[in-house]
Amino acid sequence: MTLAHGGNVYEVASRLGCSPEAILDYSASINPLGPPPGLWDHIRPSFRRVEHYPDIHNRGLVQSLADFHTQDPRRVVVGNGSTELIYWLPRAFGLRKALMVLPAFGEYQRALEIQDVELYKIFTRPEDNFQPTVEDLEGAMERFSPDALLLTNPGSPAGTVLPEEVRQWALERSRKDSFLCVVDEVFVDFCEEESLKGHVEKLDRLVVIRSMTKFYGVPGLRIGYLFASRKLAERLRGFVPPWSVNTVAQVAGEYCLNRPEYRLETLSLIEVERTRMARALGELPGCRVFPGAANYLLLRLPETFAPARVLRDDLLASHRVLVRDCSSFEGMDDRYVRLAVRLPEENRKVLQGIAQWWRGQGKVGGRG
Repeated sequence: MTLAHGGNVYEVASRLGCSPEAILDYSASINPLGPPPGLWDHIRPSFRRVEHYPDIHNRGLVQSLADFHTQDPRRVVVGNGSTELIYWLPRAFGLRKALMVLPAFGEYQRALEIQDVELYKIFTRPEDNFQPTVEDLEGAMERFSPDALLLTNPGSPAGTVLPEEVRQWALERSRKDSFLCVVDEVFVDFCEEESLKGHVEKLDRLVVIRSMTKFYGVPGLRIGYLFASRKLAERLRGFVPPWSVNTVAQVAGEYCLNRPEYRLETLSLIEVERTRMARALGELPGCRVFPGAANYLLLRLPETFAPARVLRDDLLASHRVLVRDCSSFEGMDDRYVRLAVRLPEENRKVLQGIAQWWRGQGKVGGRG
């Protein structure tokens, strides 16, 4: 099973015969400010530590995460990116049947399938902003009786948050029933008030998956973590390979978590630019923009236009801008495009390119 992901600038640059730096990447939703200022100066003195094995218990990083999120450090598990933790979940918890809400990050499905987990799917709808309803979940739970449920908050690629009634249902059902409730929150740093992390202490079957990649602009360092009950955290920790998080990543993670001014600057920038982009895109005839709460926006092209892959290829050819064609997300057709929210000048460039393409589609009748 080969999965498509955003941010594949190396392959695209090779195909176009240009450097990766020549491509303005709107397909991967990474903080456009880059890593926090001073990160390199901070980790440089610690580089000599690579002569030794990393701290096998990740003590400094775990404590920093626990302090930042007001969690018991015994409830924190770190890994080589959240994807590594996703791959260990099915085996660590002995999952047999799982219910997955789609569309979602494709690695969940692969992680379940390679562990021979019986997988059931709920396909969400655009009219529900690609989040499930309580009725959807109730019906699926009755039909399939899974031992795990996967939700995403905010959703990917729609960026919409879980409705309040769905959250309350999930929390109550995971309290009463025996299924594991896994909530992917790798983008929730951009809307922290929407996180379910505060419920982990009270619920023994809730797992909240997080990442430092998106918000802190460090995808190459691979720093992921999750919150769970002490019992679940201890069990999962026993499956994660030793020295999974390297020394540089440990030091960098601690530094990033202690940069409050960077956090405030990021939140302000994303809020302003996301609002501006959504307004501009919403003015395009026939364009539907979903109410995203993260650092990206999902839009739907009119039926009369060429499919999303054409917009992607045309923007690459004309502006060296790479956007995400969402047809690779199971549960979505070829009408959807995801755009990262980046710096003002970059956003102006991509909005101009999309508006130009949009006018052309209107004149020629799209698919023709």
